[in-house]
Amino acid sequence: MVVAGAGLLGSAAAWALASRGVRPLVLEQFGLGHIRGSSHGATRIFRLSYPDPGYVRMALAARPAWARLQAAAGEELMVTTGGLDAGPGAGACAAALAECGVSHSWLTASQIRGRFPGIAVRPGERMLYQPDSGVCLAGRTVAALQRLARQLGADIRPDCPVLAIEPDGDRAVVRTAAGPVSATVVVAATGPWSGELLAAAMRQPPRLAATLQRVRYFRPRDNRLAAWPTLIEWPARAPVWYLVPMLGGAPGVKVATHAIGPPVDPGDGPFTALDPGGEEQAAAYVRDRLPGLDPAPLAPETCLYTMTADEDFALGREGPVVAGVGCSGHAFKFGPLLGEILAALALGEPPPVDLARFSLARPSLATAPTTGT
Repeated sequence: MVVAGAGLLGSAAAWALASRGVRPLVLEQFGLGHIRGSSHGATRIFRLSYPDPGYVRMALAARPAWARLQAAAGEELMVTTGGLDAGPGAGACAAALAECGVSHSWLTASQIRGRFPGIAVRPGERMLYQPDSGVCLAGRTVAALQRLARQLGADIRPDCPVLAIEPDGDRAVVRTAAGPVSATVVVAATGPWSGELLAAAMRQPPRLAATLQRVRYFRPRDNRLAAWPTLIEWPARAPVWYLVPMLGGAPGVKVATHAIGPPVDPGDGPFTALDPGGEEQAAAYVRDRLPGLDPAPLAPETCLYTMTADEDFALGREGPVVAGVGCSGHAFKFGPLLGEILAALALGEPPPVDLARFSLARPSLATAPTTGT
């Protein structure tokens, strides 16, 4: 069995397969932990708060998967900080949490100032608080998944690009620079490179778009302030802003938008060019909403999103090819669970969650995703 890609999903699938007695061959085109895809960096948000009950339930299912991973790794990979949702969209999050029976509360302006003094609050404003939100230690998580998979017999080969995936009867041929590899099943967890690779591997490949995303880090003005929560600001109009506390070796507090960036060819990376307009936009947001941070940005960071038109993941199997793609910028919180899903698909087992929403046959996957400029 072959896993193509050793980012979050590929590494999680490799560990899940190895935990079931399979010794997968994992092929990664670059070095492990590289910065050209979607899984690098220090931190990502974990949250139960979504404006959609389906994702709330999926995040609930991901929590025990994270617990299993941390127990096996013997290290903390997710830190609970609590999380705030602000703006008009916070009401939809509260409704979804209530539907799923998840604890939450509304904090008044004075309560927010008292607990989180680094965040500015408008007079009369309230914010949704969910205590289980926190921070996934991203780079450490991927490294732990790879270490655990190797301990159980996975063969992880960096600097071994997958050039093509070709169905061959009830098997698949994975073409590499070192020669072809025949496999009973290929798990394609190839991130921004998935569009081209799946075009030859599937009869109806999902339409995907790789987009360039930039995040900035800002230094806290006073490290003695109370711990930062995660924060997502859901305005009436885009963009959605988010904040990730400074943990896991991050150079500062991460502040960025979940606004779909310009389309790119992932082969042209790594992408390091600054966006002056984005720099000023982020600094203005910090000055307005986050006075506990110095608005002078630290070194920026880039990553790639792999978008679907509806921003739902594409998870499924067609013949000998299992696809785990189209993460659309919000999959990290589900990482260990997604690995278990991909392993179940590869082994012909029932997946741990209902995958109807993520079906490879859904009509929206035939539509080109919207990208930025």
